[in-house]
Amino acid sequence: MSPLMVFLISFVVLFLLGMPIAGAMITSSFLYAFGAGISLSVMGTRMFTGLNNFALIAIPLFILTAEVMNRTSVADRIFGFCRDLVGYIPGGMGHVNIATSIIFAGMSGSAVADAGGIGNLAYQAMVDEGFDEEFSACTTIASSTVGPIIPPSIPAVVYAMVANVSVGKLLFGGIVPGFFMGFVMMAYVFVWSKRHNGPKLEWQGWRYYLVHLLHAFISCLLPLLTPAILLGGIYLGVVTTTEAAAVAVLYSLILGVVIYKTMGFKDLTASLKSVFIASGSVLLIIPASKCFSFVLTAESLQDKLYQAFSSFAGDSKFLTALCVTVLFLILGCLSDPNVNIMVFVPMVLPLLNAAGFDPVHAGICIIVIAMIGNITPPVGVVLMTTCSLQHLNIERVSKALLPWIAVLMGEVVILWLCEPIVTFVPNLLMG
Repeated sequence: MSPLMVFLISFVVLFLLGMPIAGAMITSSFLYAFGAGISLSVMGTRMFTGLNNFALIAIPLFILTAEVMNRTSVADRIFGFCRDLVGYIPGGMGHVNIATSIIFAGMSGSAVADAGGIGNLAYQAMVDEGFDEEFSACTTIASSTVGPIIPPSIPAVVYAMVANVSVGKLLFGGIVPGFFMGFVMMAYVFVWSKRHNGPKLEWQGWRYYLVHLLHAFISCLLPLLTPAILLGGIYLGVVTTTEAAAVAVLYSLILGVVIYKTMGFKDLTASLKSVFIASGSVLLIIPASKCFSFVLTAESLQDKLYQAFSSFAGDSKFLTALCVTVLFLILGCLSDPNVNIMVFVPMVLPLLNAAGFDPVHAGICIIVIAMIGNITPPVGVVLMTTCSLQHLNIERVSKALLPWIAVLMGEVVILWLCEPIVTFVPNLLMG
């Protein structure tokens, strides 16, 4: 049996047996190297160089910021502000769910952290207000896709490392698309609510609304400054992206420990434990992907994929975007978004460059598509996390999620067609 067949079969078998995908990638890659007579030290060097990037330090720091915010009163304050802001629109708590995801996205950078943290609170509020469980779960799952689009963003750091583009430009490039995604999802909730007579908060008049909104805004003003501090530091050139992530951690700790006094030593140690687990799983994917990519390169599979796509798409931007979208949608159903970005972005990036796509624009589009994969069965981590936390039937939720996926795919089409949605802010601020 050829080393390539050993590689493919071992990876598929280990994946189906339930081994973590990073472990399956490393094991199958080492089996290939052993069968092909390649020194295992080469694979070890690839794994080391994959992690030898200063920007990767931002990933555990982003996760720690989200953990600290989740374990303090910040989530309740943000939820209260969003309830007073948009809870009176038809669709009520559905809009609140999406709005909280948009705001919390500026602190987490992770869809799973969003769904498992503030998303859990928003889901329960929707159910308590009278929404059915499936629609509440789907709103929570779909809105979590905004988490890695609005900065900070873990996938943006990974893409920037692979594509050799500015992390700062990618972070700024996600601002408008993230808010645009939230607006479109809220429009869908509004239409759904009108058709199904969805519940909303009872209107008490403008005076009541403005007084409560101002009070809620003041109560969560300090947490709302977190993304402003992070992005402002990057824009002014005071700190690098990694240093900005460290500043965000320090600021969140000051809020939780000193100002709100809702975080003790046990909460801090629990947060650090969660960070070790979460960042370990993310950072292990990077050296695993380097090994996997080495095998694909050695077998010229990357060149073959490029030739297949280029023969079909040529110089057409539309067909190129279609090929990339279909590829990452299929991959999203099977594996982790960060794996897909690490392994397959180097394959499609030359094709996107040849078609005339800006790498920052293409990066945000790919990250959005990857996040759709993150909510799609059978692997969709956010889908599984939400269903597990709420003890819901995955099949029923997956079926109810189809209209949401259609809405998100419509957003992807618009993002591909309208490059300034992505590039306007980073070009304006960073040239």
